Amino acid sequence: MKLVKIMPTFEPNYFNLEYFFNVFYRFLLGIVPWLIAFLTYLSKLRDLMIFLSLALMVFIGWLIYKINQLRSNEGRNFINLFRGDSSNKAMKNDRWSKIVQALDSDNPSDWKQAIIDADIMLDEMVRAMNYQGETLGERLKAIEPSDFLTLQDAWEAHKIRNQIAHDSAFTLTRREARFALDRFERVFREFAFI
Repeated sequence: MKLVKIMPTFEPNYFNLEYFFNVFYRFLLGIVPWLIAFLTYLSKLRDLMIFLSLALMVFIGWLIYKINQLRSNEGRNFINLFRGDSSNKAMKNDRWSKIVQALDSDNPSDWKQAIIDADIMLDEMVRAMNYQGETLGERLKAIEPSDFLTLQDAWEAHKIRNQIAHDSAFTLTRREARFALDRFERVFREFAFI
């Protein structure tokens, strides 16, 4: 029998720096092609994003132009709604004249009816302006103060009308009636409704 000499396994007891550099080098060789491909993709993606940004800016500019056109057309239509038909305006003026003449009466119920009629005219005007709501009060709440300079006057007059309609014990003086009709008139004149 032959004796085979077994060699002991080599276990170095020092730090092999060259081995770690070699592993890191092979890792970089494996990742660099992926990194280059990713950077190329980002470059193409950047070009695409620049193109999309420019296209969106053009689209936004076009939308702003169209919105401005719609606003100017809406303004013209609104003005024509109240000024275009002279017979309709004459009818509104006759209606308003009857309301104002009711204030010359000595009967407080005529004053109350005049305020209620003026409130109905206000409701018709606000509806024609396409404000949404079930009641005049809800439509007045939907109005932006910047769009309706006499909005506070409309509210004050409408509150007096509500007192007339909902409080049977409410006594209306000629002075309060004149105050309410003056507020209604300010609102109607702002929008050339009378």
